[in-house]
Amino acid sequence: MLGKRYVDVMRGQLDKLEGQLEHLSEVADRIAERLATGGALHIHDTGHLLNQELVNRAGGLMAMTPLQYSFSVHNPVSAKHAARPPIGETDSRFAVTNAALDASQVRAEDVLIIGSVSGRAANVVDLALRARERGTLVVALTSLTYSGSVTSKHPSGKRLFEAAEIAIDNGAIEGDACLEVEGLPVRAVPTSGVGAAMTAWALVAEVIEKLLARGVTPTVYASANLDWGQEFNDRAKHGFDESGI
Repeated sequence: MLGKRYVDVMRGQLDKLEGQLEHLSEVADRIAERLATGGALHIHDTGHLLNQELVNRAGGLMAMTPLQYSFSVHNPVSAKHAARPPIGETDSRFAVTNAALDASQVRAEDVLIIGSVSGRAANVVDLALRARERGTLVVALTSLTYSGSVTSKHPSGKRLFEAAEIAIDNGAIEGDACLEVEGLPVRAVPTSGVGAAMTAWALVAEVIEKLLARGVTPTVYASANLDWGQEFNDRAKHGFDESGI
């Protein structure tokens, strides 16, 4: 059964996650230190899950804030129109990166978690580099195996795990998909989504523990679908607006 094979692969990822819990604890301590002294926690994910998974979730930190930005131009012209020499992909993205950070609430005392499976894209590498230049603690959530097998698209030659101050492995394999299936030319079913979610939630759990050890009680969402959940969250939001934690 392909489903059973997939479950076995993901069970192996759980074991891999358990093997880096000490590292997660150390990262969580760095994050808790910044949160406890007035910093904010941001996440920018280019994958398919974490921007929704970690934000506004029951049991999650109210302090988790998404950082999202985009830039697009719609300018159709005749095919005969003489096109100007294009600006390089990386150059245009770098301008957007700096503009996005300038327009955001990301500060030097904050933490920015950047999620990217391969970690090779120019925009995520540049975001990590530019945020670090501003003093922000940048944590990469990426696949070290996958990223180690590919080249960077950033002119620095760095991949996300090299551009960030701290890297956390989401456990995904090279190419992400994991099941060799007869009749298919490529592997099926990805590993990164589940792996990234498990790893990120383990990190959140460690951050909560580290904050409590510092005498700081973080604001955690209740499920809004409990009869009392929305009222609880509304009250908690007022406290969070004052404490930021």
